Amino acid sequence: MQPTRASYVEIDTHALAHNFQVMRALLGNEITIMAVVKANAYGVGVLEASRIFIEQGAGYLGVATYDEALELRARFEKAPILILGFTPSHMAQGLIQANITQTLFCEKQARYFSEVACQLGRKFKVHIKVDTGMSRLGFFPTQQSALVIAKIAQLKGLELEGIFTHHSNADALYKTYAHEQATRFVEFIDQLKGMGLEFKYQHMANSACALSMPSYGMNLARVGLALYGLHPSIYTQDALEKKGFSLRHVLTLKAQIVSLKDIPAGRLVGYGEDYYCMKNTRVGVLPLGYGDGFSKILGNKAWGLLHGQKVPIIGGVCMDQCFINVGDIKAQEGDEVILLGEPASGAMGAGDIAKILGIINYEAITMLTKRLPRVYLA
Repeated sequence: MQPTRASYVEIDTHALAHNFQVMRALLGNEITIMAVVKANAYGVGVLEASRIFIEQGAGYLGVATYDEALELRARFEKAPILILGFTPSHMAQGLIQANITQTLFCEKQARYFSEVACQLGRKFKVHIKVDTGMSRLGFFPTQQSALVIAKIAQLKGLELEGIFTHHSNADALYKTYAHEQATRFVEFIDQLKGMGLEFKYQHMANSACALSMPSYGMNLARVGLALYGLHPSIYTQDALEKKGFSLRHVLTLKAQIVSLKDIPAGRLVGYGEDYYCMKNTRVGVLPLGYGDGFSKILGNKAWGLLHGQKVPIIGGVCMDQCFINVGDIKAQEGDEVILLGEPASGAMGAGDIAKILGIINYEAITMLTKRLPRVYLA
């Protein structure tokens, strides 16, 4: 199927499957893999990515919001789906009716969720969030919190299916803090077990932890970035490669040259005065811009790959278009330019974009908007 635009995101579905199986081999068969598909599956496209991960054996899908969960439920009737973040209490009925699992870290909300579930004659699955050092969402692993969780466990409308925490810096070279978090979590689970509370799922591993740390007896891992062929840090990449595994590149951003003109010396390119032609310049126009997640800041800093050769992005990136200096490369309208791809080919990688923008590789791919068509290579 031809894309509806002359700019699109190309997805290697075999690479997605490969990366899942790398994580399966690394984690072992006893650990359930939750494929984290929030933010449109990190820019890859949530429905197709989720289909592939389910086929590969994902036991859970992880999202951040209610709307993301409903989009998945409309396509996947039976797949377990966990909302990893906060959902307003007034969405309780929708959550329960759609059979969505919700993260829980507040006794007041737990009681409300239970009341709604009882009114519907249902059991509402929840996972308890514990804050072991991220300082974000979750109960502190204290005796007081243990007593609160014990009360929540008595609520008739709830099923406490899981308990989890989240690492702050498992991607670091020195993992002292990460191991401290893991130890706090394990000790808290043991404390709850001593009170008669046990959970089907216990999890703390994100991609960084899964790639470079022991399991600490957990039976579920939440894998996100690694499934999309990227590493949280060079240290997790080194750890994986030492074990004989490697991830494959998944996502490539492409755009066709839709206009190619010789711009005379003395003309500006784009809005403002970001680029001034000092000499006659062969300029190609590409049909994507910051409205697609290709940041304005990339102008005069980034590059594309045209016929295997680097071409600079010139001028300010517009909302819907940007410019390349074609130079002496033999090109014509319709030729394809790679704007984000496999770095080994010479293309800009997510890491390159991250360095230019002062962000991280997660953001470099998740900021690609849904108006860019996704094309899946089978």
